[in-house]
Amino acid sequence: MILLRLLSTLFIVSIQSIVWGQVQSKVVPLTALPAGLVYKGKPLQALQFQDQTGDYVALTTETTTLEDQAHLAAYVYTSNASMLWQLRDGISDCPLDRVAVFVPGSFKVTDLNKNGKAELWVAYRIGCRGDVSPSELKIIMHEGTTKYAMRGMGKLKVGNAVQPDGGIMTSNGFRKSTFERYAEQLWKAYLVEVME
Repeated sequence: MILLRLLSTLFIVSIQSIVWGQVQSKVVPLTALPAGLVYKGKPLQALQFQDQTGDYVALTTETTTLEDQAHLAAYVYTSNASMLWQLRDGISDCPLDRVAVFVPGSFKVTDLNKNGKAELWVAYRIGCRGDVSPSELKIIMHEGTTKYAMRGMGKLKVGNAVQPDGGIMTSNGFRKSTFERYAEQLWKAYLVEVME
């Protein structure tokens, strides 16, 4: 009876993974990062995942060492700590309010096209502003070393009101791909930035 319950639970988990296009991933505590990873900045979040091509560790970092700069980075490493790819972006020469933040909950792994290769997603906001204006919103996905990107201006919510400007997608590298509909759902979910 216990074996039957275990098998049915494993079957349900497998079906959910197939339906939602999820590759198994787990959070790596920042105090337990594998030795040998080369990166710049302060680690923010790390994930470990496996697909048909191997075992990987993904990491996001931030750097705000200078008064007028703010930078973000994301990295993926193979199991032997070799860097597979990196993403770096940021704001320089900004004496005003700098925005360089990852969108909470956007760092995730999927396999939407069911080819056994993990897709790593991350979204972030970049901006230099001295008034109430929206930041640039970017959604980036890598499948192996192939990069897809969606960019544009987000919208800004101040108090209970969403400001009229922004909300414009300026480029969509997901067009005509298996990932287009999912990327557009993420765009809608991440579009509005709440200004405290």
